[in-house]
Amino acid sequence: MAESDSLIRPQEAAGAAQRASSLGAFVLLRPAMDALAAGLGALLGYQYRFHLSGVPIPGGQVPSFQSYAEAIPVVVGLWVLTFLATGRYRIRRGQSFVDEILSSAGSVALFVILALALEGLYRGFPYSRLVLADASIAALGLFLVERAAIRVFQGALLRSGFGAVRVLVVGGGDAADLLIRRLRMFPEYGYQMVGQVVAPGQAGGTADPRLPVFPLETGLGRIVGRERVQLVVMAGTRDHAHLLEMARVCLEQGAEVKVVPDVLEIMTTAARTDEVAGLPLLGVRPNRLVGVSLWLKRAFDLLGTLVAGVVAAPVVGVCALAIVLTSPGSPFYGQERLGYRGRPFTLWKLRSMIPEAERATGPAMTAMDDDRRIPVGRLARRFSLDELPQLWNVLKGDMSLVGPRPERPFFAAKFEREVPRYRERLLARPGITGWAQVNDLRQGSGMEERVFYDLYYIENWSLAFDLKILLLTPWRILFHRHAY
Repeated sequence: MAESDSLIRPQEAAGAAQRASSLGAFVLLRPAMDALAAGLGALLGYQYRFHLSGVPIPGGQVPSFQSYAEAIPVVVGLWVLTFLATGRYRIRRGQSFVDEILSSAGSVALFVILALALEGLYRGFPYSRLVLADASIAALGLFLVERAAIRVFQGALLRSGFGAVRVLVVGGGDAADLLIRRLRMFPEYGYQMVGQVVAPGQAGGTADPRLPVFPLETGLGRIVGRERVQLVVMAGTRDHAHLLEMARVCLEQGAEVKVVPDVLEIMTTAARTDEVAGLPLLGVRPNRLVGVSLWLKRAFDLLGTLVAGVVAAPVVGVCALAIVLTSPGSPFYGQERLGYRGRPFTLWKLRSMIPEAERATGPAMTAMDDDRRIPVGRLARRFSLDELPQLWNVLKGDMSLVGPRPERPFFAAKFEREVPRYRERLLARPGITGWAQVNDLRQGSGMEERVFYDLYYIENWSLAFDLKILLLTPWRILFHRHAY
């Protein structure tokens, strides 16, 4: 690709200024709201300890409020500085609320440690450590509320286009298509797609026919400048020299550049980097669900199932009774699925369709307007209540709370022929919910995308990851668009 070196360099400063101005309000809003939460938390901690808790006060005398009030600016400043020092005020587009809270846990713990250290060093007044504990708990609760409110506000603004980053995708193929579909699916992340640039012989517009397609011959620098592009994502580009040249052109126009590997060559993040004597090496990421990890996950499943079973049992009972009263046949339905390492097992569900629903069609996926569903089944499938009996499968060891969704042998054989690395999903026990499901990848989405997310889960598994998926599942059940 030949581009003139006389590109307009002032565009670089203009692009940086545009990004800064669009995000500045969000960057400033967080510390301001955190300061308010920490200050109110300190007031609530004092009131609760000395007026509501009922814990005896040494000496029987309530300490002066003025002394505690004078410490509030220090508490507020320490909270904000701790979060600033740990990078919690950087805008992370695409980060879920659960991720944000989990990543903030270390900052809160550091704040408590520093506050205790300051209290121990200060000799001017004997501050109560119980007040600090109560204030920290109150501030944490207020922090969760204000961060949730900020996300709602920020999401609404980003959906409307305010503060959104203008994105140009360069390249075609599966990697580009997957990227475009994911960015379109979640407008609240604040990425505004402005077009796709394709080279001769590459197909464009397959993921989103509404997206403008620009030929590379037009000149990448001209396209970036004309469309006021802030982020260029290179997808499926294999010529390294060509890629570096295109990146240089984009950077000179003030656009940030990121690169996505070809999804068929490096599915999910199946690569990891190591270093030997200063030499970087690229290797295949191993399966995390082996050895001790399997035992830890199994213990987590058993504990979680016992807790969830207490809540699920009456719900299953009510749904089963409703099915019996409105449709002939058993309220429960067993179906053969493939489990860990391809072993077949019987998966149990609440029956949501007429008896012998596949007599005429044979094995078939559920469609959006499927007339085989019974009235109770529509409601059960909409809110995933039909999946609750699978807690029994978890107790038996056939399934896990979190993992790739199991498929029937007929469909599994089909997918194994058509989808690269599909069989690697069987390296983990199937789950009631999974990373693909909380990203709204269900019946209405392609198996290629689901495999992408399932393998990412297997290669990056941790108990914290399982907990995150379980916390995200109720939200996705309420607002999913691809379950029927």
